[in-house]
Amino acid sequence: MCYAIPGRVVDISGRTAVIDYFGERRRAYIDLLEDVAIGDSVYAQGGFLIRKISQKEADEVLKTWEDIFFKLKEQDKKLAHNPKNLYERANAIRQEHQDNSCCVHGIIEFSNFCRCDCFYCGIRNGNKDLRRYRMEIPEILSAVDEAVSHGFQALVLQSGEDPYYSDDKLEGIVQNIRARHPVLIFVSVGERSADAYKRMYDAGARGVLLRFETSNQEIYKKIKPASSMDLRLNLIRSLKDIGYLVVTGFLIGLPGQRADDIMKDIKTTSDLGAEMFSFGPFIPHPQTPLATEKAPSLKKVLDAVANARIMNPSAKILVTTALETMWGIDGAKSALMAGANSLMINVTPEKYRLLYDIYPGRFGTGIKIPEHIDMVVGLLRSIGRAPTDLSI
Repeated sequence: MCYAIPGRVVDISGRTAVIDYFGERRRAYIDLLEDVAIGDSVYAQGGFLIRKISQKEADEVLKTWEDIFFKLKEQDKKLAHNPKNLYERANAIRQEHQDNSCCVHGIIEFSNFCRCDCFYCGIRNGNKDLRRYRMEIPEILSAVDEAVSHGFQALVLQSGEDPYYSDDKLEGIVQNIRARHPVLIFVSVGERSADAYKRMYDAGARGVLLRFETSNQEIYKKIKPASSMDLRLNLIRSLKDIGYLVVTGFLIGLPGQRADDIMKDIKTTSDLGAEMFSFGPFIPHPQTPLATEKAPSLKKVLDAVANARIMNPSAKILVTTALETMWGIDGAKSALMAGANSLMINVTPEKYRLLYDIYPGRFGTGIKIPEHIDMVVGLLRSIGRAPTDLSI
């Protein structure tokens, strides 16, 4: 299974190229790919060309897609036709601006150590009941090898804020992966210096996942008492200035959160220049100070998805694992039909998945990678979506 459709470069201007897919044309940045020329067959992810392939290889993949590409598009158009409520209107906007592409990323959680003591998170430093783990570079590379063997071309590398991974180590991880595989790398390692992130960018990372969790100062102080919301927001802005594709967002259902807070959170995500919105339900963890609080309803989460889509027609909106944990694959489908268009599959080595315990009962931790892929692809095809990321 391949999580991209190859296209042919038909024009190059500055740092962008125009790629043709079955007569449709999209743009992508070329700075991750050397010596690209008009006529080359390429893969793009997240708005970047990541790999050239032979014409023979491209033809083989395109032959597989040709029969279903337009059928899926037609099905998606029918499902988005004649919207009657908030969710249907958001889905119609998604279809108009994003077509039926739905990016599917793999995520590798390489350490559950964290120096922070955030009140909502199960891997907080204060959770002494959690068995901790760290993956060294060879083990991370092995996990990447397996993910690539399953067809993933975009990977998120996530950890707690673990000081064991120095700036040198993080730079080395990215360098080693890029030397091994032409994949799009997202890093999610918390509050590091802008210089650390610049080094990872120069080593080949192009995406960053760093949520601000809430734009309400009072709520922020209550859930992250040792942190500064302003410093975190300024770091996200700095990452955008470096050139990263920014994935950011917030938690829905935090204690004291009101409807207008969620709307402000959506606007803040947009104002930060996020290419992808990442927000999901707050799920109480038994080993945190917020253990007795309540999780939000599915309606509240779907309302946020729909409003985010209406306010940001061209953004990618992620169906978070937290949403799937609360409401399963049916919840994921509901979010996709309310305007979302991105998913992640856990490709962490099985022996560690349950230990990355940010909230209890995480979806996907007990599912084999091929089974999870089949489940996601089946879901997407049932609603006319293609598991691809057709550049920008």
